[in-house]
Amino acid sequence: MPRLTAKELAEMVGGELVGRDDATIRDLRAIECAGAGDLAVLRNRRGAAEAEACRASVLITPVRLSEYAGAQVVCADAESALAIVLEAFAAERVPAPTGISPDACVAADAELGRDVAVGAGAFVGEGAQIGDRAVIYPNAYVGPRCRIGAGTVLHANVSVHEGVTIGRECIVHYNSVIGSEGFGFVQRDGRNVKLPQIGTVRIGDRVEIGALTTVDRAMLEATVIEDGVKIDNHCHVAHNCHVGAESIMAGAAKLAGSVRVGRGVIIAEDVGVSDHVTIGDGAILAARTGASQDIEAGAVVFGVPARPIGQQRRIMALTGRLPEMAERLRALEAEVARLREAAGG
Repeated sequence: MPRLTAKELAEMVGGELVGRDDATIRDLRAIECAGAGDLAVLRNRRGAAEAEACRASVLITPVRLSEYAGAQVVCADAESALAIVLEAFAAERVPAPTGISPDACVAADAELGRDVAVGAGAFVGEGAQIGDRAVIYPNAYVGPRCRIGAGTVLHANVSVHEGVTIGRECIVHYNSVIGSEGFGFVQRDGRNVKLPQIGTVRIGDRVEIGALTTVDRAMLEATVIEDGVKIDNHCHVAHNCHVGAESIMAGAAKLAGSVRVGRGVIIAEDVGVSDHVTIGDGAILAARTGASQDIEAGAVVFGVPARPIGQQRRIMALTGRLPEMAERLRALEAEVARLREAAGG
């Protein structure tokens, strides 16, 4: 673990130090679990009352606390401070491999930059280019003619297929597959005939892809993931898709072929998007939405089919009342029939 003083921490995150500047930090813990020697983080003001009793030696907080006994590092943006701290602790918890393992298989004509690490059992194919400080963990596969940018990390068992480009400072987590063939078939004489997918995948800078996620190569050109996109575990991006910069896909989200996702879009858990749908910039698709038609920029949608979230919530509220409404309808129909009979009709 990185050992820091409260003063060093305040300098690291750009916060105001209140209290002892020599308080020492050995570990990062949740507020309710922290004790002496620990750092805790109050992420927003809502938990301030509970944080007053925190026993951590140092607390990062967005607001100054009056009763807390330890050293405080006051940061208006405590979430960003937490990100800085987590990065420092993560580097200590999961040390990366260094150098080229003698058990790795690296093609003679592959180009490796400075300080590249390739773990045991990893494969780097013919003509591949690996940027400075890139890390390829054990048993990862980098196919022929791939380009991996500087500082990018491919975790264990990741497969990057031939000709794929991944930019700088990206992370691809365990067992994900980038550049496998897209799902393309045509019917001929009652049989499914394969359409070979001869395109590629292009991934920008600062992209993070979770574990067990797949990004398929295009049929002819490229499946594109732009800069800053974050994709969770168990997601699928089909062939010919284009995902705009800084968009987010949460767990189990799925894009069918040729979907166009704008910039800054949020696609929540278990969302499905049908082929050739376009999603405008800044749209939000709530969890388990099924989008079969285009979504306007800035829209917030929910449900199957996708509707504006307010409308869908009203529909769901009414759906819960359907048994009661059906009973009332039957009673009204019976009353109408009685009145007609009484009127001689």
